[in-house]
Amino acid sequence: MTTTPTPAAPDRARSELWLILLLASVTAIGPFTLHALSPALPSISAGFDVTAAEAQLLLSLSLVAMAVATLIWGPLSDRYGRRPVLLAGLIMAALGSALAAVAPTLWIAILGRLCQAAGGAAGMVLARAVAQDVFGSERSAGVIGQITAVMVAAPMIAPTVSGLIVETGGWRGVFWMSTALCAGLFLWSRLAMPETAPAGEVRSVGDMLRGFRMISGRRAFWRYAGYASFSLAGFYYFVAITPYVMREAFGQGAAAYGLYFMMLSATFMTTNFVAGRISSMFGRERVLVGGALLSLCGPALVAVLLLSGVEQPWVLFVPGMIQSFGAGLAMPNAMAGAVGAAPERAGAASGLLGFSQFLLASVTTQIAGFLPHGQPMMVPIGMLATLGAGVLCLILLGRKDD
Repeated sequence: MTTTPTPAAPDRARSELWLILLLASVTAIGPFTLHALSPALPSISAGFDVTAAEAQLLLSLSLVAMAVATLIWGPLSDRYGRRPVLLAGLIMAALGSALAAVAPTLWIAILGRLCQAAGGAAGMVLARAVAQDVFGSERSAGVIGQITAVMVAAPMIAPTVSGLIVETGGWRGVFWMSTALCAGLFLWSRLAMPETAPAGEVRSVGDMLRGFRMISGRRAFWRYAGYASFSLAGFYYFVAITPYVMREAFGQGAAAYGLYFMMLSATFMTTNFVAGRISSMFGRERVLVGGALLSLCGPALVAVLLLSGVEQPWVLFVPGMIQSFGAGLAMPNAMAGAVGAAPERAGAASGLLGFSQFLLASVTTQIAGFLPHGQPMMVPIGMLATLGAGVLCLILLGRKDD
């Protein structure tokens, strides 16, 4: 006797697809608004008659704001629910964007940008928590990979779009664009985002703080979060130092850097899309460790080529595709493992993960500014140091919690 499939399965698949698209969108808004600001900085500096270093505070302070915000949004969502906290973050980002758009001084613009960055970080934190809530430990790695792929695409698109806006309408138009995007995501989330937080008793502020203490004491969390943080720090180190090395060592401008960088982003994005399927075939742990080790081969090959006397711009990027491929396999599994290490506190775990990622990234970004940019070897040295530290986290913290 045969049975006719009910429409429940395709309906569920369709609803899951729309949920993933929404999670990817709210995740991407933070990186998008961050990277959209870069082409506008010279115009902002001229508009407010301030130095480039002062205008740069719009970017550097944003990373700190995102780090602190990720530590707050997660536990708030454990107490009040994912949906209302996400909506609060998106409306905060929209209001901050609007404030920066009408700011009469640089410091008001910085205040607006800090609100924009902190609010946008809510989507990055809560998307991982919702993925854990809905899809569980096994499927969440694949979903986080798809979400991360969209997040990586945002920095590829943002500078191009904002650059056109700056040329046609001025730098304030970039913030008005961000206002519209954040407001649109707020409306979409209000209509379509379900509440996914596990049912339980309402937690006090003290209990939320104890949740951080509980998570921070889990070796399994720091094993995954350590790798994810050092891997992201290596990426931001590369982004911070390579444009200067391209200019000072190879005489290449921003356009050439952008074209080369698209190869890395495309590789990382594509690998993230298939990371879940590969993890299902070979196991999450095997893919995580294999991807982490493979990512080290990229900067190692860069160092070998430079020591061999091959000093061309492609040397920094073509081997970097190997690193991007390995990181694309490892990162979704690492983030899913960190959040899954405390499923009963997924929001707090995701927040602590984001805090460690952005805080470490802000440190490596600042370090890159002090290094000699005329020496290409600085690129693989920093990458090997950060990625190597991440692999050490996987190895040294590989034992189960006592």
